[in-house]
Amino acid sequence: MEAQNSSIYSIIGGAALADLAESLYRRIGSDAELRRMFSSDLGPESEAVRDMREFLVQFFGGPAEYSERKGHPRLRARHMRFPIDQRAREAWLGHALGALDEVAGRHRITPEVVEAISGYLHHTSQFMVNRPA
Repeated sequence: MEAQNSSIYSIIGGAALADLAESLYRRIGSDAELRRMFSSDLGPESEAVRDMREFLVQFFGGPAEYSERKGHPRLRARHMRFPIDQRAREAWLGHALGALDEVAGRHRITPEVVEAISGYLHHTSQFMVNRPA
């Protein structure tokens, strides 16, 4: 998937990935259950959105601003303080996939690229589960 990841940024660009991060956090902001795991500010200029935006850009082949600012992503370690069970994972994934669908339409992202990003979201969200059901 690494070669595929490198091409995603070159195909859809940073603006689409930034839009994905913003759309995801708008959705999370309206989810009473997930919302409490996040900082009070989930607006487009918040640190949470910036982290997600920079991470997505870097992961999918763009500039490594996330690592330059924060070091190695260590996703699981950074999220261990949050109780992520299967229910939280499914809620987050639902918002992420909804945001991806929304952004795909706005940025005319091909089904192949949507599938690649979706696969990453599915895999990583399962990897983040750190509490039993």
